[in-house]
Amino acid sequence: TGGSLAVSGLASLAGCGFHLRRSTSLPFRTLYTNLSPNGSIGLALRREMSHAEGAELVTDPKKAEVRLLILQEVPEREVVAYSSEGRAREYELRLRLRFHIEDAKGNDLVPESEITLRREISNADNQLTARADEEAMLFRDMSNDMAHQLMWRLAALKTPS
Repeated sequence: TGGSLAVSGLASLAGCGFHLRRSTSLPFRTLYTNLSPNGSIGLALRREMSHAEGAELVTDPKKAEVRLLILQEVPEREVVAYSSEGRAREYELRLRLRFHIEDAKGNDLVPESEITLRREISNADNQLTARADEEAMLFRDMSNDMAHQLMWRLAALKTPS
């Protein structure tokens, strides 16, 4: 009975389109990026690449079939709402990443592009520490999302054979 319940539970998840996370298949074997290996996006991309089938990050751009070159990485915070006392009540956090992707010969596979991610955060004067922690968590979350978006773009590349 317990086994049949588990099977029916899995079947219902499969029926709704849910799938366990699979490794990403990339159309190349080696990737170089100039993302800081200790930065939040760099760490997230390294984690994503560790799940990629048959592809690895290399530290020498000359040994890479594909190069993901980061032109600009900008975290931003902007006030979007004020209280009646004129204090910031709500912020919009943004993480912008400008990049391009090229092959080993320097030919553009993806011309200069930008990804912008946004999150909103409320501000309560009596909870400054909690807001700072939440803001750091949201930027980490955006870094993980950014790494996912980069992996999707890398997986969709059309590389010359």
